Amino acid sequence: MVVRASALDRDDGLSPDEIRAQLERVLASDIFRAAPQLTAFLGYIVEQTLAGRAAELKGYTIAVEAFGRSPDFDPQTDPIVRVEAGRLRKALNLYFAADGVADPVRITVPVGAYVPAFERVAPLGLPAEEEVPAHDGVEAQEVQGERAAPVENGAAAARPSRYWLYVAGLGLLLAFAAIAFWYWRAQGPGKTAAQLPDLASQLPPPPAAPRSAPLPTVQAVVPVKARLPVVSVEVAETVTDPSLDDITRNFVRQVADTMARFDDLLVVKLPEPMTRSGDGADYVLTVSFSRVGDAIEGHARLSTAKGGRVVWTTSRERSIGDFSDAARLRDTAQQLAIRLAQPFGVLHADARLAPPTPEAGCLFLAVNLRRTMRAEDHLAARTCLEGIVARDPEFHPAWSQLALLTLDEYFSDFNARPGSALDRALAAAVTAVRLAPASARAHQVMMDALFLRGAIEDALKSGQEALARNPYDPDVLASVGARYVQLNRPAEGLPLLERAVALSNGRPPWYDFYLYLAAYLTGATKLADAHAALINAEETPLGLIGRAMAAAASGDSFALDHALQTLRQKVPLFDLDARLYLARRGFSTEVAERILAVINSGGLRPR
Repeated sequence: MVVRASALDRDDGLSPDEIRAQLERVLASDIFRAAPQLTAFLGYIVEQTLAGRAAELKGYTIAVEAFGRSPDFDPQTDPIVRVEAGRLRKALNLYFAADGVADPVRITVPVGAYVPAFERVAPLGLPAEEEVPAHDGVEAQEVQGERAAPVENGAAAARPSRYWLYVAGLGLLLAFAAIAFWYWRAQGPGKTAAQLPDLASQLPPPPAAPRSAPLPTVQAVVPVKARLPVVSVEVAETVTDPSLDDITRNFVRQVADTMARFDDLLVVKLPEPMTRSGDGADYVLTVSFSRVGDAIEGHARLSTAKGGRVVWTTSRERSIGDFSDAARLRDTAQQLAIRLAQPFGVLHADARLAPPTPEAGCLFLAVNLRRTMRAEDHLAARTCLEGIVARDPEFHPAWSQLALLTLDEYFSDFNARPGSALDRALAAAVTAVRLAPASARAHQVMMDALFLRGAIEDALKSGQEALARNPYDPDVLASVGARYVQLNRPAEGLPLLERAVALSNGRPPWYDFYLYLAAYLTGATKLADAHAALINAEETPLGLIGRAMAAAASGDSFALDHALQTLRQKVPLFDLDARLYLARRGFSTEVAERILAVINSGGLRPR
């Protein structure tokens, strides 16, 4: 919130040093480093204003002195200054909504002129100060106390003090830092010291404690052990053919072993002898086989342990030879397990609608964001997951999903917070790996966090580790494949993406986008066309980029214009600087240029 100039500021408001310091912060951001013309524009108009020459800031002088145009420049025929002014306003809005949200000074360029405005901004967590007449010593303090009293005794008394909310947040961040430090000590300084973020530097300056408010009683957070849904994999009681007993039990073991790889989404158990079906479980998966002439028919049914609601059922008839072959039996069991346990599988669909545990509801809320990519879904998932780790800091699936949500904050500007989103994402990924070193998802998010920091080789090593831990997870396959495509290594990414798509009917659209892009980059035109058709109605940012590429390649100017217009509305940074947006998403320069080249071939040029 904006604070009016206080007596400390005298009559001239902010000092030139404060304004120049803020200018340096703005120009050092990713948005401005990648846009030299905007950097020159903003630097010039700020310095001219500080020098008392604001009245000279006209289109002609800016074009000649800031952009280096010749003295015969005509602002009536060349709109460069007006166009760049619009881009500058968008860039400043983006900066102060994300990286600069906690900055002490805000710079704007009001519409209708080129003269910048400067405003002092209250630190986060502090209410705006009222303008107080100048008094000396104790008298001034008394005046401030008189003004503050009604606020403390009025509506604010009905809600917790923001100061104590800050203290609680600080405590959580310090605990977070302790977890990261523990991991660093366990691994040794030579391995991770360069990767761990400086968490303390991300905190905004703490607000002063209220002068007159009594100290509240701080309520400790009571630890509550979070848990994942439990699936009991069992042999159906209706099995009556003893000759099929070995096949049935081997099949059940293969299903359980494969489902157990998805250890961030569910827990798998095999029932103990002499126990009742479904004991200690949320879901029961029963498997049975029976003879049908010369063939064997297999049945599988997923139901809720409480109430017996049937969630899903399937059957398949195969020859006796197919089920007698160990490799074929294993493949069939793995396909069944993947269909049930994958992030966008049967269990996800049911748990999203009727969560068996509160933690499952939060996790699948975060997983479903991969489909929608909406800011409101991001905020709901992040709030839910942060509540979980506050109650149970050892719950590794929440840390993995928080790392992914924080990366969304970085490249999609979703619900941006002060400080480095990349540092916070890495810290969450480090925590997930420390808590669950055998979890494929933890290594997958470590790959993503390292990749966007530019640590490409380390990122790919984490990706390969994730594949080794769970080669059946379509999301791991697609994520690793996408990284290879972004690096302009589509031949390595294409097989992984094809397998991911084949395994996941309920997949999010970005799987098809990267498969389309990999096919386009390798010249596989038919495959590219097939997956372009699958994203033809998508409204996610990557889906819209794919639609724009496909429309340009086919010469459909109407579809191209619609896709780009929608993309610019949803992603202002793409409108401001398409190359910067693609770079923040992890695309190499070569791939970004290929994407923009095909879009440009349609006659509509992203900036």
